[in-house]
Amino acid sequence: MKAIYLLLLLPILATANNLPSFLSVDTDKEYIATIDTLRSLLPKNGDPEILIGLASPYSLLDIQPTKFTSLIDKNQFTNFNLGVMSQAIFKAKEQFVVGLPNRVLCQNSTCRKTRMTVINQFMEEQAKVGEFFNQNEDILIVQRTTDDVYRINNDFYTPSVIIQYQPSAIAGFVPSANWSEYKSTEELTSCNTCSVRSTAVRNIMAQYNVAAIVRETNMGLNVIFGGISNNHWGVMVIEQSADKPKVGQRNSLGFEYEDVIELTPKAYYYQTN
Repeated sequence: MKAIYLLLLLPILATANNLPSFLSVDTDKEYIATIDTLRSLLPKNGDPEILIGLASPYSLLDIQPTKFTSLIDKNQFTNFNLGVMSQAIFKAKEQFVVGLPNRVLCQNSTCRKTRMTVINQFMEEQAKVGEFFNQNEDILIVQRTTDDVYRINNDFYTPSVIIQYQPSAIAGFVPSANWSEYKSTEELTSCNTCSVRSTAVRNIMAQYNVAAIVRETNMGLNVIFGGISNNHWGVMVIEQSADKPKVGQRNSLGFEYEDVIELTPKAYYYQTN
């Protein structure tokens, strides 16, 4: 993470004159409403260590601006969002937040070797994962925190409730302030069988500590093992050679590839920063 906007707490101090370039007055209003919603769901001034899990890739506090078109804006918003979440919900100290990327970034051969060991084991199951997404075209995102806390598309599952989010109108924020609450999968208005259908894949994710698997627009798969903000690491499984990741290039989230290693002609280890 090359910049964190800890001092730009716009949900608290927003005016038209100090908005960053990636937010307008209207999208800032959507963002403020989203944060108010998340505040209502979470305990006030909770342990900042919880932030690491809740802000992991595609988890509850990893807000995605799905209607942003600029990769640079997506990247900058992601940095900004972590800083805001750390202050608006957890009151975390600046030193704590600045140190979070060091918990997930790998800058030497020792940690890279450890990652490769896990990834190579996972790759033996990759065919099953790929087949699942090919057979379930309505499932785009599977995120796992625990066996009972997970996300499928825009539905967030817990043992007691399922929260289904609709993207905000302008920025497409997910989560957003537009949400519905359900007590069971049968009540869901869409994808009410997704939980059952994804069980086997979520079990594989649990076995190898995979944080999220996301279907890319080109039908490739982004298998994210871990990360926070724009610091991700995982495996990109591609369909066409033109889609292979390259150092210095940005992925669909706007995050820049810092490290890329070819595992097979269609699978690449990566780290973004």
